[in-house]
Amino acid sequence: MDTLDKARDYEERYSRNISTDERPVYHLTAKAGWLNDPNGFSFYNGKYHLFYQYNPYSTSWDSMHWGHWTSKDLIHWDYEKAALAPDKEYETGCFSGSAITDKDGRHLLIYTAHNQHGKGEELFREETQCLAFGDGENYEKYESNPVLTSKDMPEGADKGDFRDPKIWIEDGKYYCVIAARLKNGLGAVLRYESDDAINWKYKDTLKTNDGRWGRMWECPDYFTLDGEKVLSVSVMNMKKTEDCYRNGNCVMAFVGDSEKAQPLDTGFDYYAPQSMETADGRRIVIGWMQDPASGNCIPEEQKWFGQMSFPREMTVKNGRICQQPIREIETLYKGTVERTVTAPDDAVVDGISGRCLDMTAEVKDASNFTMKFAVKDDIHVSFSYDKKSGYLILDRSNSGRSASICEYRKVKIDAYDDFKLRLLLDRFSFEIFINDGEHVLSGTLYETPMDAEGMTFSSDGNVDIKLNTMI
Repeated sequence: MDTLDKARDYEERYSRNISTDERPVYHLTAKAGWLNDPNGFSFYNGKYHLFYQYNPYSTSWDSMHWGHWTSKDLIHWDYEKAALAPDKEYETGCFSGSAITDKDGRHLLIYTAHNQHGKGEELFREETQCLAFGDGENYEKYESNPVLTSKDMPEGADKGDFRDPKIWIEDGKYYCVIAARLKNGLGAVLRYESDDAINWKYKDTLKTNDGRWGRMWECPDYFTLDGEKVLSVSVMNMKKTEDCYRNGNCVMAFVGDSEKAQPLDTGFDYYAPQSMETADGRRIVIGWMQDPASGNCIPEEQKWFGQMSFPREMTVKNGRICQQPIREIETLYKGTVERTVTAPDDAVVDGISGRCLDMTAEVKDASNFTMKFAVKDDIHVSFSYDKKSGYLILDRSNSGRSASICEYRKVKIDAYDDFKLRLLLDRFSFEIFINDGEHVLSGTLYETPMDAEGMTFSSDGNVDIKLNTMI
């Protein structure tokens, strides 16, 4: 049994031990084991395809495979067999990449072959770019891989940090962007071009890190959105140089000619997003809902680890990227409750509770607002907004987690006369969208009891609440 068949056999057997009640309702998890970056987000042969960084054998990161889902509507996803496994002499892991339909009608995957051996002075580490071609189910690696190596990098760039190609076709030619570490130790995004996706030529360095945006960059995505060119990068070792940013590993985007990056998610858990354009022209993005820094903090009884964000539609408004859950979410609604309330301290609102929901709260004529969700006794997550200071505060320190992880965020935004919040709450996660997605904050809820379903509200204004249940 070869490496890929072994992974497919294992994931099929092990996944039978995970019931649907042990997974989220509408967020994606690995078929078995560990999940991180979304890969190969594309549409091929009548289906959406989403691959993912995958270790089927453990809930911890290790030798990377590509897992695989398909969907006809971006809502209901089917597990497919693992697509790639590290089975060639040039790779110890199949790292992140992307996918398109090539000029010959095949599903083309381009990925980073990570090759690492030894330790200390004996350490060898190299990253190259490779191809695989398939029919939407089975994929064959190109016999002359790799197609891009350190020879194709700018002088002095680090061959050990050259990864995560994002490919597209434009005016009949293939292009891709790849993250790299330059000789100064900082990240950059390199652009390549090809007539056949096999023979590539370095075109230019699309963007370099000037030292303000962390150190190394990963998982670049480059596209046109509402007439603006957008480059997003996953930033390693970011410092909170301004109140609108967060420290650690995060996602930043450059819009148009702006030299100032904007964060795509200022919550706890969002990294390595990848986008695609749908047939109706929408730009849809999905990210890994996990902070890499806390990726080793895995609950002892967890049968899977790692989730994807719910698909988001991206737009640009006044130079700012906005994100909203895709409209197809409405097909999941089971019931709706609407209330208009005044909310003294920690008010409980009849009919407003649950652990699997899509809820909107519009706050009018108020200077402050606080919401607690996933409430049971002393367990809860707290979110608040103060108009005078313009700060959002997100606190999950009372959510029941045993691990020592980041639990508090304080983010500076604008002062809004009317404040609108949308909460996607699933069994193991939350995503909060502020004022039609101008700001987004995401986080995971491992170890929070499933019967922690309460919600409370506090505000000096009126609150219009609309709650859509999912189960």
